[in-house]
Amino acid sequence: MKKYLLFLISVYVFQIQAQDLDIYKKDINSNFKIPAIPEEMSYMEFKSLSTNIRMQDIGIAMLFPGHIHFKTGEKQTAYYILGARITGYAGLIYMSTKSASAFETVFNNTSGAGEITTSDKIISYGSVLLIGTSFLYDWIHGKYKLEEKQTKIRYKYARKKWQPGLGFIRLKEKFYPGMNIKYTF
Repeated sequence: MKKYLLFLISVYVFQIQAQDLDIYKKDINSNFKIPAIPEEMSYMEFKSLSTNIRMQDIGIAMLFPGHIHFKTGEKQTAYYILGARITGYAGLIYMSTKSASAFETVFNNTSGAGEITTSDKIISYGSVLLIGTSFLYDWIHGKYKLEEKQTKIRYKYARKKWQPGLGFIRLKEKFYPGMNIKYTF
């Protein structure tokens, strides 16, 4: 058990130290370039477009359940993840308080003091599975929801539009008045 705990702590420390190491590279630095903002865009939409999931967020999500969903604005899902992770921790705490050797007996597959029932194994393995899957769900689904939100906002403000107008048409070095149709996207 100590090996697993030491491994998790070292992974978390690496996450904190590697906060500027990104798996998902950005093409531009959003801290210095001020984008053109449409007048109709709300602050929350602009904030969603400016949000990125970084390695630091994944490390924080290990300790604080639902962090990525809270960051993307999906509060209801974040609270479900928080509840699932608390339930998983409660199951592990229950197994560790039941008997000190029972907890290690289940995970090390040794025959220890006391009888390990099937329900104890279900609680132990289910708790570990619940903690792990809630973390992965927070990470993967949170990134998916953020990208989906950003795509919807980009589509809303960058729609293709037909714009009829008056202009000049160039034919053989001469300009003639005419009507044009502008197609922007």
